[in-house]
Amino acid sequence: MADVLIIGGGIVGLLSALSHTDRGRRVTLVDAPASHPPASWAGGGILAPLFAWRYPDAMNRLTADGPARYRELVSRLAGYAGLRHDDLCDSGLWVEATGAERESALDWARDWRQRCEPRALADAWPAAEDRDGVWFPEVGNIRNPRLLKALRARLADQGVRRVEDRAVAVEPEGRGATVVLAGGERLAAPSVLISAGAWSPSLLAPLGVSVPLFPAKGEMLLYRLAPGQVPSIVLTENGYLIPRADGAVLAGSTLKEGDASTEPTEEGRRRLEAMAASILPALADLPPEHHWAGVRPGCGRDWPYLGEVPGTHGVFAAVGHHRNGLVSAPASAEFLVQLMNGETPFLDPADYSLGPSSS
Repeated sequence: MADVLIIGGGIVGLLSALSHTDRGRRVTLVDAPASHPPASWAGGGILAPLFAWRYPDAMNRLTADGPARYRELVSRLAGYAGLRHDDLCDSGLWVEATGAERESALDWARDWRQRCEPRALADAWPAAEDRDGVWFPEVGNIRNPRLLKALRARLADQGVRRVEDRAVAVEPEGRGATVVLAGGERLAAPSVLISAGAWSPSLLAPLGVSVPLFPAKGEMLLYRLAPGQVPSIVLTENGYLIPRADGAVLAGSTLKEGDASTEPTEEGRRRLEAMAASILPALADLPPEHHWAGVRPGCGRDWPYLGEVPGTHGVFAAVGHHRNGLVSAPASAEFLVQLMNGETPFLDPADYSLGPSSS
């Protein structure tokens, strides 16, 4: 029998599994068949929240050191499933901001000890439309599909059992729970983590937990340019461009709350093409190479729910990361695994509780 059962093979579930195995725990990961791409497919891997100063402290505590955490993670996973050091692109992040918005960004950076300075976009990138904004030189992006493949390969090496099936129920016991799978199998463990993204509510509701979760569809485009033609991440109110080391440039992302479909749409494509061309006019004449969609775990508040499910002993949940699942995943996983192993957590559990006072 496993020591830990994790429901959900997204980034939080995978990193939690890795941290448990580091502690010598036997882990089984329940990952639904690939009818839906992971939530990270709906974003481009920016290692900061979009307009971070607009978020509450509870989210910033999970994300402020995200770039440093990912540098350590990529160093650890390099070579697995072809992951390379340059799959973490330290390009920097330029954010459009003027007036009071720019001052808020600078104040936030000062409070959270982030390097930031005022900078016009054309000063760093003459080919782009000129705009005023701020520059975060230490924020980059991670090639999220390769990262997830590398994590799965590393976990397999460390003995994690992966069960490809859909969890349909969690039945709490004196300690831990039995997880019922769609195929009829029943798996039990003294410690269970529900981290099934937008599909978590169906598992939590029978346990008496009601949190404001919903699916949120996001669409992305990929352009192919010469390496270095887009020198940094560029974020505007309408969307962003993200450069990869090999010259690929991602344009994203749309957001449609309540939509759990994963088919890209013509409307989404048109919106993203117009946004990309508004930043870099040369893209107006270049057709995108790829167009796809994914579903994020939307949430009615601006930070996730992380902790033990009320009324259980040993059943935990990590839900509601919305647009910041990737950047907040390393800290979320560390915090959860500390709770699940009876260690002193590095954050206050009350801020992330699934209890009524946190809704």
